[in-house]
Amino acid sequence: MATFWMIFSFLGMAIVGIPVCAAMGIGAFLGLFLANAPLDVFPRYMLHDVRSVPLLAIPFFIMAGNLMNRFGLTKRIFDFIQTLIGAVTAGLAQVTVLSSVIFAGISGSALADIAGLGTMQIEAMKKAGYRAEFAAAITIASSLLAPIIPPSIMFIIYGVMMNVSIGHLFVAGILPGLAMALVLMVNNYVLAKMGWEKFPQAARSSWPEIKRAFWRGLPALMTPVVILRSMVTGLVTPTEASVLAVLYAVLLGLIYGELKWRVVRDALTSTARTTTLIMFLTGVGSVMSFVITSEQVAGQLAQVLTGLTDSKWVILSLVVMCLLVLGSFMETVPAMLIGIPLFGPLVVKFGIDPVHFGVVLTYALLLGIVHPPVGLGLFTVCAVAKLKLEAVTLATMKFYPAFLVVLLLYMFVPSLSTWLPGVMFAKPGSP
Repeated sequence: MATFWMIFSFLGMAIVGIPVCAAMGIGAFLGLFLANAPLDVFPRYMLHDVRSVPLLAIPFFIMAGNLMNRFGLTKRIFDFIQTLIGAVTAGLAQVTVLSSVIFAGISGSALADIAGLGTMQIEAMKKAGYRAEFAAAITIASSLLAPIIPPSIMFIIYGVMMNVSIGHLFVAGILPGLAMALVLMVNNYVLAKMGWEKFPQAARSSWPEIKRAFWRGLPALMTPVVILRSMVTGLVTPTEASVLAVLYAVLLGLIYGELKWRVVRDALTSTARTTTLIMFLTGVGSVMSFVITSEQVAGQLAQVLTGLTDSKWVILSLVVMCLLVLGSFMETVPAMLIGIPLFGPLVVKFGIDPVHFGVVLTYALLLGIVHPPVGLGLFTVCAVAKLKLEAVTLATMKFYPAFLVVLLLYMFVPSLSTWLPGVMFAKPGSP
């Protein structure tokens, strides 16, 4: 009962416009009160997860993404991919997807992708003759790659709360991220071939232009490789890799002559604001998790669902539907902090791999940013492109079939998430 009123009050306050931080805090206090728990649990559990070493990676990955944007490194990435494949069918739309794949390996945040790389993508597509609304829509769609392809801020939070290896989660996101990129590119190709969207043909770049863009962008293109390879080889932990990402970004800023105090100060300020919000929400989420766990909600849900079905796929489908609804009315991080303790232990009891579920949960909640009423991705891209929400929402609907295909792939092909971690982290001598 305490869990019900805690979540109900939080959602009610969020819907009427009370800031999410305040709504979560008040809801958590109410949950503790109704559960007859001592109120000193609130500060103790707020510090419980926030003091976790893996969470230290969050500010550093955010900082790396901010520096890359401000040093102009993302533009070098975009320019190279544009010269390479800009003349193919649906050219700049495909460039947008591939540049987001690379930037996803740096930022770990969908909104950072939209605010940083998205500005450049939209302007380039508008100049080439694309509809501004479609340019905004493909920017939103491709931004979903950022929290799936490592490093991922959402995977870090999930790993801490579910006690799952963050290294395994990062590696688990590689193939799903590439599969999503492929589905989006196929979707662009179909839209072009069927004539459902206007795709202006770009001039093919010459070999010298491609070579010049490649050498200009090579150090920036190497950033995801440096981060991921250092973790997979065991050279550094995910937390240490985040520091390495910042140091590498600073080195590139120095090489390109972009390392200025004003730029670094702005990046530090933006990073501090974002990190403070995430850490506060994570701390309050730990208190909510305490209430949910103390009432054994996952066990009760498991008993109820066992009476309905013993198929783990049916259970997973029901959980995903709940997550889709939750993500539609809440911001992604708060939705995670409620969804993980509610459904994480439940699906594990039914034999679903927690690494597989981490990818599914992350993507299901992410879809909330691409449509109203919350639609943070929509609001962000509308602000960046100065477009009306209704027009961008309609344009984004052309990607809904692709979103559904990706979700079904993630749900019912678990090896897409679990095979690569099993190979890379296999113990010597194991079959």
